Amino acid sequence: MRYLIFLNILFFFEIVKSKVFPDISGCFCEGGIITGKISTDDSLKIDDKKVKIFEDGRFIFAFGRKFKKNVDIVFNGLSREFNILDKEYRIERIKGLPRNKVEPSKEELDKIFSDQKKIKESKKVGSKKKLFSEKFILPAKGRLSGVYGSQRILNAKPRRPHNGIDIAAKEGTKIIAPSTGRVKLVAKNMFFTGNTIIIDHGLGLLSIFAHLKDIYVNEKDLVSQGDKIGTIGMTGRATGPHLHWGVYLENTSVDPEVLLNFKLF
Repeated sequence: MRYLIFLNILFFFEIVKSKVFPDISGCFCEGGIITGKISTDDSLKIDDKKVKIFEDGRFIFAFGRKFKKNVDIVFNGLSREFNILDKEYRIERIKGLPRNKVEPSKEELDKIFSDQKKIKESKKVGSKKKLFSEKFILPAKGRLSGVYGSQRILNAKPRRPHNGIDIAAKEGTKIIAPSTGRVKLVAKNMFFTGNTIIIDHGLGLLSIFAHLKDIYVNEKDLVSQGDKIGTIGMTGRATGPHLHWGVYLENTSVDPEVLLNFKLF
């Protein structure tokens, strides 16, 4: 499936490289993301929504999980339709979690709401400049134990789909920044995500790193791709040491593997 996506993008590049339509890079797929540059005077709509054009003419758009089969892009009145490649989502059954991590008490719900408020605030557009590299790198070495979009069954109870990937490795394994960005949030002992870092990659694109043991950065730090930011742990809701890496464009989840496999010029 991922090879088919790659072939589709190559075909797509041939389509949009013209005098009347902007160059666009990324992945037209569920969980995918696209970006490009136009004039700040240009008009752009994607999926019938006016797209924000940043000061340097950069625009960015994410499709999220279970997006429609196609999307319309309207550039200065010229409309084109593009297919969105779908994905098959697996079911992941996770057992052995403490009961309260699946069915929290009222007091724990208060903690969860407080944590969610911090994360929600961090998802607001921070840097209005592109900080991210053309291609992301994996933030830790280990076994891919959880994939994007899978339906999660926790202690036999269905829960929300998994918005990220999990990398299982020994506790203390190094975590690096997958791309350049500014640290937007450092939080310890969050109920679900444990020790957590959020990095703002610019234009509303951010990475969330969860279940850490150690944190080596502070809020507002500028980190470069490959910088050490922490170590793998099993804090929060976790049955073993691993890193959860989630990516969002504001409130829309993005498949981190897309950023590993496709360039964002």
